Amino acid sequence: MTAPPRTPRVRRFGVGLYTGQKAGGADYADAAPLAVAAEEAGFDSFWVTEHHGLPDGYLPSPLVLAAALSSVTSRIALGTGVLLAPLHHPVRLAEDAAVVDRLSGGRLLLGLGIGYAEHEYRAFGVDPATRGARLDALLAALRDAWTGEPFDSPGLGLAGVRITPTPTGHLPIWIGGYAPRAVRRAGLLADGHLVGKGERHIVTAASEQLAQVRDPADPGFTRAVNVTCVLDTDDGGGTAARRAFAGQQRVYERMQAGREVYAGLVPDPEGAGSTGGDGLTAGGIDRHIQASGDPDQVTATLLTLLDDLAAWADVHLVLRFLFPDPDLDAQLRRVRAFGEQVLPALRTHHAPEVHP
Repeated sequence: MTAPPRTPRVRRFGVGLYTGQKAGGADYADAAPLAVAAEEAGFDSFWVTEHHGLPDGYLPSPLVLAAALSSVTSRIALGTGVLLAPLHHPVRLAEDAAVVDRLSGGRLLLGLGIGYAEHEYRAFGVDPATRGARLDALLAALRDAWTGEPFDSPGLGLAGVRITPTPTGHLPIWIGGYAPRAVRRAGLLADGHLVGKGERHIVTAASEQLAQVRDPADPGFTRAVNVTCVLDTDDGGGTAARRAFAGQQRVYERMQAGREVYAGLVPDPEGAGSTGGDGLTAGGIDRHIQASGDPDQVTATLLTLLDDLAAWADVHLVLRFLFPDPDLDAQLRRVRAFGEQVLPALRTHHAPEVHP
């Protein structure tokens, strides 16, 4: 009896997320040496992200920065994790993504999401109640736009529009989000789903939801997971990383609580009665870290996650260890340490083959 064909396995690993945040203003030029270091360390992708109106210079223009990074790198994929799609005009987004794809030789991974901060929607004059419908319409419009032929998108108010240039080939679109509707949207309409927080129960829930609409053995669909990592090193790198990450998390929680941008999604960590360690609602930064410890401990956690995703043909882990830090050299050391002490073991890990 002939054995059924084996499902091919693809396992890739990225570096994320570059946000550009710095006390006293951002220096986006730091992204270039970090992307080069990630490429030299053997990683497959480098990720940037997007927010607007934050006082520490959080990156507002991920595709602009990705275009710049395309000129200093040659192999590594450049990902947006995520671009806040409903805030962007569909024609401009289609054009800019195609230009970055061409500048990079087809290395763009276009991660899209809907965001949560109300102030961003107000700033762009977009009704947040329409964000899901806008993203649905945008996904179809991007595919039509990149054919180079005139197309209509009534839901976005477009008629007889032509987009040039077109991408070099099939430009992958991944959708981020936790809600069941967002996960289902990714499974039905996109080339991949990006989990923003690599906790096992979140990844498992997404797997169960995606498997209802997408075959895990489909090589054309990517399971991508952001995993926040801190590597404890002899030079105190872990302590510095936790300190930098705590500062970043405070920015998120101030935004979500509404101290600066009125989102009101979490309690004010600095309000009356707050007992959170590090000024954080969860009581300390370690609760926001999924993989920490020495290289063996971090690697073991990541290998467990890969095993959890063994049924999926294409898996892309984004190791999130770039936190806002005024010391570029410290950031570069983190990239090299992960490349030397963690990445090789991930490369040699072979998930069990799964027969269809």
